[in-house]
Amino acid sequence: MRKILFLICFIALSANVKAQEYCYSCDPDSLQAQLKLKKSPAEKIKILEWLIESSRVEEYNSLQLQFINQLIEYNQQSKTIDPAPYLKLRDGMLLYKKNDWKGALTKFKESIELFDKSKKVIATQLTRIRILFNKLNDQEGRLKYYTEKLAYYKINGPIENTASCYHGLAGYYTFKNDFNSAISNYLKAASVYKKFDSFYYANEIAVISTIYADWGNYKKAKEYFTMALTLLKRQKDGTSNEAYLYDAMIPMSIKNGNYKEAELYAKRSLKNSAPDPPAYAISLLNYASIYLSQKKPALAYPYLLKAKHVGDSAQLEFVSTYGDFEEDFGFYQYYKQTKSYQLAEQNLLRAYTEAQKSKSNTHLLKYLKELSDYYGETNRLDLSRKYIIEYLKLDDNIQTQESNFKVAQYETEQKEQEQNSKLATLQQERAIQEATINQRNATLWISLAGFLAVCGLSIFIYSQLQKNKRTLVSLKETQSQLIQSEKMASLGELTAGIAHEIQNPLNFVNNFSEVSTELVDEMNDEIDKGNLEDAKQIAQDLKQNLEKINLHGKRAGDIVKGMLQHSRSSSGLKELTDINALADEYLRLAYHGLRAKDKSFNATLKTDFDETIGNININPQDIGRVIMNLITNAFYAVNEKTLSVVAGPTAFKYEPTISISTKKVEGKVEIKVADNGNGIPEKVLDKIFQPFFTTKPTGQGTGLGLSLAYDIVKAHGGELTVETIENEGTTFKIQIPTND
Repeated sequence: MRKILFLICFIALSANVKAQEYCYSCDPDSLQAQLKLKKSPAEKIKILEWLIESSRVEEYNSLQLQFINQLIEYNQQSKTIDPAPYLKLRDGMLLYKKNDWKGALTKFKESIELFDKSKKVIATQLTRIRILFNKLNDQEGRLKYYTEKLAYYKINGPIENTASCYHGLAGYYTFKNDFNSAISNYLKAASVYKKFDSFYYANEIAVISTIYADWGNYKKAKEYFTMALTLLKRQKDGTSNEAYLYDAMIPMSIKNGNYKEAELYAKRSLKNSAPDPPAYAISLLNYASIYLSQKKPALAYPYLLKAKHVGDSAQLEFVSTYGDFEEDFGFYQYYKQTKSYQLAEQNLLRAYTEAQKSKSNTHLLKYLKELSDYYGETNRLDLSRKYIIEYLKLDDNIQTQESNFKVAQYETEQKEQEQNSKLATLQQERAIQEATINQRNATLWISLAGFLAVCGLSIFIYSQLQKNKRTLVSLKETQSQLIQSEKMASLGELTAGIAHEIQNPLNFVNNFSEVSTELVDEMNDEIDKGNLEDAKQIAQDLKQNLEKINLHGKRAGDIVKGMLQHSRSSSGLKELTDINALADEYLRLAYHGLRAKDKSFNATLKTDFDETIGNININPQDIGRVIMNLITNAFYAVNEKTLSVVAGPTAFKYEPTISISTKKVEGKVEIKVADNGNGIPEKVLDKIFQPFFTTKPTGQGTGLGLSLAYDIVKAHGGELTVETIENEGTTFKIQIPTND
């Protein structure tokens, strides 16, 4: 009976692998059994190709090298495939075994380029190559490589290879502490893996759970944890990933004070990771962290020692595909709790050095904050201040590097793609329908010309025309519904952007408030000691912090104010308005308003109004707001250029000039606002009307002015456009119908 069942499974597997170009769902043991039974070299080569690509081992190992050697040997007999990519792959593995990471990376890249020529699915090879970027600490190289490969596979295929590119990019953003972008790319990878590789699909869901846990969104982390655990338990070789998943949940349980749950996860992690030394070392370290969190260093110490021994034997790196091996930080916590402060300091500094080598922003922020706290607790205030300043500087850099409107919501993107797809389908159907209608009408009119006497045919023609009209009306209604759905998707994206924008200044306020509280404590200590000079220095630092809090508080207020303007309902009432007088009034208001703030500012104002325009029907408050915004931006541009000319190495004569003109052109009124400032860089020109986009420094602009102006002009049935030349100036042009 068992032989019959095995034979049935074998035949089903054989039929399955013959029908496809890859075999990610095939069991490697079954494939090796098939390999022994195959007779011809060509059949053996096909099985070996699947074995090489479907291996679940993260690191490059001897078994894969053995498969490659067998494939090359069989191919010498049959000349079935081009062996060049496998020869490069073998060269890379040999260099990898010698720890020549750079040489191995070059060979693997060459191998992938050769595979791409035949459009081969190589998702596993593409995923593994990230290990080399990690070993070389070359995260920027990783970003560049996977970005370029993703663009290539999107255009040229196969689409399966994009999954590995998304995974590689997600890892880069995790290193950079950009959890938003990381999760977005892991979700994209999962959506592709789901169609062809159940193992890596489960892996992506597990990783998403851990990233949500690191980000602090415990509800989402738990949701994906449950989903991933269900998927992993179905996998034959998913135990290491289960351990990884349990390890990720331990810090979350500790933070919530649920130590029993954390210990349960740790026990399950140890059980699942036992056969895999690197994963086992990390599980041991996580077990120790549970006791350290409860201030039980004696119970934690055996786990720390064992983790160190296993990790050293496995040559486990600080950051690897297995997770983060924070051995030095664990010993720092142990020695600090046992009051061995010198050893504690040594281990913490060693942990910080490892974080610097790995260029991991997540760990750098964590250790800088810990160093500041440690030196503060041990009354070494100069060192404490040094590390908190470095912490704030790094945190500030991370926030600054984020784009003004970076919202990584893959679910929203999916909905938008669905809407776009439906709209494209509708457009195709409408084109076909219109072509059919035209053809029918032509036939009917020809018939009418030939058979005017036939009344029955005339009635038929009339009914067909009515049917066509109803069809067109139905299509237009469907199109309107889809457009409304797109607008709702855009509204969701805008709402996420608002939350993201307000979060940045609030983060600054929270950070500087926390530091200021510590500075007040330090200042009180120095006053008690009679060290008035030190107290004054701390007071100066405190003043700077309060200025920062005030600056970022105003920034948040400006964003809210801008959004209120964006959402404010206008009365919508239009009235006959002298556009020339309106433009001249707001030009003077803007100029004197700026002069009131900065007496040193001067500019030449030029006007050129078309007196033949007369009064036009507009909402004067709304159009006045648009003109005021454009003129204010023009003043800012010429002022920036004035300052750069004065501060520049070779000053030249520069006269800041703002001009505003009106003209009647083909039933429209054209209003131009021009300046001779630095112009707008070409690379950002297509973004200037987007909400929250600004070229001004942080705190000087909300990025909502031009977006609001654009919406107002559109509401008047007009257009707002821009023309610019870098280093020469910018002209904004408003065109509004006169409706006369």
